[in-house]
Amino acid sequence: MKKPIFAAALLLSLAAGPLASSPALAVDSATPPSQAADASSPAAETAGTAPEATTPATDPGTDPATDPATDPVTDPAASVPPSSPPVTGPAVTGPAVTDPAADPAIAEPAVTDPVPAPDPELVTGGGIGAKWRSLGGAAGVLGEPTSNEQCSAGLCAQNFTGGPIYWTSKSGAHPVLLSSGRTGPQWTAGGGLAAFGYPIGDEIVLGPRSLQKFSSNKVIIWTGTRFLDFSTGSGIGRRWAASGAETVLGLPSAAETCGLKNGGCSQDFDNGTIYWSPQTGGQVIRGGIGTRWRAAGALNGVLGYPTTTEACAQVAGGCLQQFQGGNIYWSPATGAWITRGGIGTRYILTGGNRSSLGYPLANETCGQPAGGCIQRFQGGTIYWSPLTPAWTVRGGIAQRYATNGGAGGWLGYPTANEKCAGDQCIQSFQRGFIGYTKSAGTRAYGITECQKLNNGRSRYSTYGANRVLLTFTQGYGQSYATNVYCVRMAGTYVQDWRTDGYVGASGFKAPGVPSGPTRYLYSPTGSYSVTEAFGLGNPGTALPYRTLNPRSRWGGNPWTATYNKYFESSSWVGWDENMWYFATRATHDYRQGVVVNYNRPNIIQDAGFAIFLHMNKVPTAGCISLDDWAVVDYIRKSRPGDRIIMGTYSALFR
Repeated sequence: MKKPIFAAALLLSLAAGPLASSPALAVDSATPPSQAADASSPAAETAGTAPEATTPATDPGTDPATDPATDPVTDPAASVPPSSPPVTGPAVTGPAVTDPAADPAIAEPAVTDPVPAPDPELVTGGGIGAKWRSLGGAAGVLGEPTSNEQCSAGLCAQNFTGGPIYWTSKSGAHPVLLSSGRTGPQWTAGGGLAAFGYPIGDEIVLGPRSLQKFSSNKVIIWTGTRFLDFSTGSGIGRRWAASGAETVLGLPSAAETCGLKNGGCSQDFDNGTIYWSPQTGGQVIRGGIGTRWRAAGALNGVLGYPTTTEACAQVAGGCLQQFQGGNIYWSPATGAWITRGGIGTRYILTGGNRSSLGYPLANETCGQPAGGCIQRFQGGTIYWSPLTPAWTVRGGIAQRYATNGGAGGWLGYPTANEKCAGDQCIQSFQRGFIGYTKSAGTRAYGITECQKLNNGRSRYSTYGANRVLLTFTQGYGQSYATNVYCVRMAGTYVQDWRTDGYVGASGFKAPGVPSGPTRYLYSPTGSYSVTEAFGLGNPGTALPYRTLNPRSRWGGNPWTATYNKYFESSSWVGWDENMWYFATRATHDYRQGVVVNYNRPNIIQDAGFAIFLHMNKVPTAGCISLDDWAVVDYIRKSRPGDRIIMGTYSALFR
C-alpha cells in the first residue's frame, strides 16, 4: 500500500508547490536517480536572523553623555563662545535639539528586522536530470526546476515550471507536460497522480492528436476535438496494446460501445475496430477481411465474433482470420472470401490456402441440385450436399465432371476426393467415377458390378489383378452370360466395357465342383488367372503369345502326360483338341484366344480341360465365347496376373 499512499501525498505536494525534501520520502527509495542532498546545503539549512543590536550602557561612571568633564554638549565653557552674552531667555522645557551625528548618545538605533534567507539550491540529476536535459533543460519545454527530487517506494518525482518528471526503475523517466503538452492538462483536470498514476511513456504526437500512457493502465488521448480516457486494462485496451497500439491500429476514433450481442463491446480506431465478448476476448478487425465480415452481417451474420486477430504473412502474401462461424481468407489476387460449414472443414483438411486449392474465389453458393452447395477456389471446387460430405473436384477430372453436367448431371455429387497412383487418378461420385490416365486423359464410368470388387461384395478375390473379366449368368443351367471387363485405376475397379456372350451349354457347375470332361458342356465357377494367349497372329499383347500351326493340340485325355496342356502332334487322338482346326474352320473359334488357368498347374485328372476365352459367340463346351472385337481388345490389354471370375451371379456376389 506504500505506493498508492505516496501517490496521494505526492499529488498534494505537487499541487502545493515546490517539493520539500523529506527523510520520510527517502526511506523506501531503492535507487534514487540523483545523489542525496548535502546536509549543509541551503536547501536543508534553517533560515536565521541578523545579530541583535547593542544598546548603550547606562552606567554614569562610564557614560560620556553624563560625564561633565568629557561631555562637550553640557560644558558651558565649550558650548558658549566667550564673546557671546549670557542666555537670559526663559528655560527650554521641551527636549533639547541635538545633532545626532555629533552625539553618539542619541545615534540612530540598529535595525532589528530578520535578514532574508537565500533561495534554496535546486539540484537536478540522475534519470530525471537526464530526461530534463534531453528536453532542453531550463531552456526547454519544462523550464527551471521548482523543487528538488523526492523519492518513495521506488517512485521519484521532481517539479519544474512546465510540469513534473516521474521516474521508476521499470518505466524510466517521463514528464507530464502541463504547459506545452496536450494530454498533461487533462491529466491534472482528471485527478492527476491519484486518478491516472505516473506516466510510463512520453506524450506521443501523431499529427493533430496526442496520447500518453500512465501506470494505472489508462491512456489519455487528445483526438483534436476532445479527450478520451482509455483504459488499456480492459479487454479492448489489452488487445489494442498487444496489436501494436497506436503504431498499427492508431488512436480510438470513438468511445467504447457495449451492450452488443452476447454481452460484447466494440471500439473503433483509426485503422480498425476491436470487438470483445466474454467468449472470445478482444480481437481486431480491419482491412479487406473487415469489409467482407461486415458485408456478411458482422456480429449478426453467420460468422459472429472474431476468435483471433488476422494472421498475415500467409502464402502468396495473404491473410486469414477465424470467427465463431467460419474463416475469412484474403490475398492480393483474390480479395477476401468466407469459408464455413462442411465446405470450410474440407478446405482446412485439404490444407487450406497452403494446398493446391489456393484461396477462395467466392463465397459458397447454395441452392444447388438436391439442396447442395459449392465453392470455387483457385485450384478447384468443393461440393457439398445433405447426402454427401464435402469433397474437392479439380484439374482434368473437374473439366470432365462439368461436361457431364456437374452436380446436376448423371454422376451426382462427389463421394470422395480424387485418388492418384503413378500416372492414374480416379474420383468417385454418387452414380459413377471419373478416371484419368496420362496416356488417355479423362473418362467417366458408371457404377456396375465392378464396384463389388471395391466394396467387398465379391465372393472371390482379384488377387490384386489390374484387369478382371466378370462373366456371370443369372442362374444355373443358363449359358447366356454377361461379361463386364473391369480395370483398376489407382486402386479402384471401374468398368472398361460390357458385352454379352456365352459359357458352357449346360451352364455353370456350383462353386468347388469340377466342370468335368468337355463333353458334359459345363463351365467351372471360380477366380482364375490368364497365363497365355494364342491364335493365328499376335494382335499385340503383354501375355506370352503362341501362334498356332497345323500340329497345335490341347490334351484332353485323362491320365496322360499331355492332359490339359498344349502339345504338338500330327494326329488328333481321343478327346484331344485340334487347335488348328478350330482356328481355321469357318466359325474361327480359336483364331484368337486366351487360356483360362482352370485345373492348372496342379492338374486333377478328369476334372476338366481346355477352358478358353475365344471367338465365335455361341454356347460352348465349357469355355467363354465373345464377339471378335471383345476377344482382341481383351488380349491387347491383358497382362500376366489378370483374372477371370466366372459363375452365376449369386455365386459370385453377396
